[in-house]
Order: sequence, then structure tokens, then C-alpha cells
Amino acid sequence: METNARQSAAQIGKKVGLSKEVVNYRIKGYLSNMVITKFFVIPNFDLLGLTTYRIYLQFRATTQKKESEIIEYIKNKMPCQWIGICDGRWDVIARICAKDIFEFNNMLGRFLEMHGESIREKTIAVQLRHTCWPSTYGLTEKTEEKIPRHEIPTNVKLFESDDKDLIILSEMTENARAPTIEIAKKAGLSPDAVKYRINRLTKEGVITQVKSYFNRQKFGYQHNQVFVRFYQEPVGIKKFIDFLNALPECFFISSMVGAWDMQFGIDARNSVEFHEIFGRIKEKFPEVIREYETLIVYDESSPNPFRYFMNLK
Repeated sequence: METNARQSAAQIGKKVGLSKEVVNYRIKGYLSNMVITKFFVIPNFDLLGLTTYRIYLQFRATTQKKESEIIEYIKNKMPCQWIGICDGRWDVIARICAKDIFEFNNMLGRFLEMHGESIREKTIAVQLRHTCWPSTYGLTEKTEEKIPRHEIPTNVKLFESDDKDLIILSEMTENARAPTIEIAKKAGLSPDAVKYRINRLTKEGVITQVKSYFNRQKFGYQHNQVFVRFYQEPVGIKKFIDFLNALPECFFISSMVGAWDMQFGIDARNSVEFHEIFGRIKEKFPEVIREYETLIVYDESSPNPFRYFMNLK
């Protein structure tokens, strides 16, 4: 489900040796027990002409109600791809997309006008590429090759999308397992046209993954993030990326410009295990890692950023 959430129960059943009825029963159980919280699509926003900005916020001493208001504003009033509530230097991290720096600056200005008095510190980075993998790569005994590999892009060729594509992506962000006929009704297209567009979006790299949101905490794992600034050693940086591409416990890598050069996630059972894993990384790459910070994400969600741009039309 984490590698292809749109595959049918019958297709999954063939792979795991179960009937489609049993597969559907188990999926319902995963959802009711919050093992899986959502089925969603991960787009390559760059190909749609959208730049991703990472916002890092530290709150002043304030009420939980005010903190919740800030979080809800980011989720519902901004084109937010992902938001994490953290334990560490930063209280909130969010990925926000915008058509250009001016649109982002206007959004940020409106946000700060309403909530700036509650923000003690903020910083921003521009994302170059975000690559993620299923958490289950690191949680099973036999790990498969992690696909796709993370690479830092040098340029991007835009995909020619239209409003229908945005509607399809929006619906799949809300529920990637939604029947094609339901998506077709929302998009005003035939089911065959929707299938064609989904295949085209996937082939052109706009849809990078269709996955389930796996609740690692249900299995006793915690979401750890590392922020790194590099020494300018291109060969060493490439080896560092190659190492993370192969590390089972690493479930995402983001290359960026700004506050940090890279941000990546590590699955671990606890802080001791995390520091053992990260300790091996630091020991292996002392000539690459110039500075670093770490934190724990204890709550996260993936809102639907396409709603924002559709509401502007």
C-alpha cells in the first residue's frame, strides 16, 4: 500500500496470498485502528511550475489554543503540502508551494500579520528536490531497493497541465484510492479520460508516488529529522546522498537552498537508536557534514495544496 495505494484488493491479494475480501477487511482494520490514516498522491510540484518553500517556526510562550489556530491557518489558508509538529528547536515545520517568490511573500505576509506576534523565530529554505520512500523499507527484515533515488536537479522542464489535471491531483491528494468514476464526476471527464490523464501524469513524473500514510508510532517507531549544512565537497556530498539512498532507515531526503543544504528523515524505535544510526553517519562523513540539528516530529499531516490554487480561479 505504501508503494502503490491505487492497486486493487485483488492485485494486493495475489502478492500476499490472500483473497480480495480478506485484503479489504484488513485495509478497513488498518484505517479504523489508525495504522493507515490516508491514501494520497505525492506530486512533483516543480513540474507544475510551483516552487516549494519550507517554513520553520518557533513559538513564543503562548496558549495551546493559539498554537492550534496557527497550525490550522497553515493547513487551511495556505497551499500546504505537509506540516509537522515537532519537539526540538522548531515547533512547526511546513512545506508551502507558490507560483513564484512574490506569491509566497504575499502569503507569508498575511500569515505574519495575523500570527506574527506569536512567532519567536522563523527561517525559510527553498526546496530543490524532495524524495521519499515507504517507512516499511526500514521496518521489515528484507528490504527492497529504494526507488526513486534522490538526486539534486540542475533544471526542470515544466509539464503542460490544465484545470482538469489539477482537479484530478486534488482528488487523489484527498483519497488516492477513490474510484476512477468518482474522480471523473468531479473533473467533468469520462472515466477513460481520467485513466489516460493519470497514466500521463505518472509517465511524465508529475505523480511520483501513490501511497498510504503509515502511522509509524503504532509500531513503536519515531519520526526523526536531521538538518545538515555541508562543506563544499561535491564528491563527498554525492557519496553522502548515495549512502542515504541505500540506508533502509532513511525515509526521505530533501535538498534545498537557504537555512540548510539538506534535510532527511530517520525511522528509529527511540532516541537512543536514532543517535546510534546518526552517529554512524557522522563518523562516516566528517568531511561532508559541517553543521547539523535534529528534532522529533510527533504529529504530521498532508493537507491538499491544490484547493488553494483552484479557489483562486
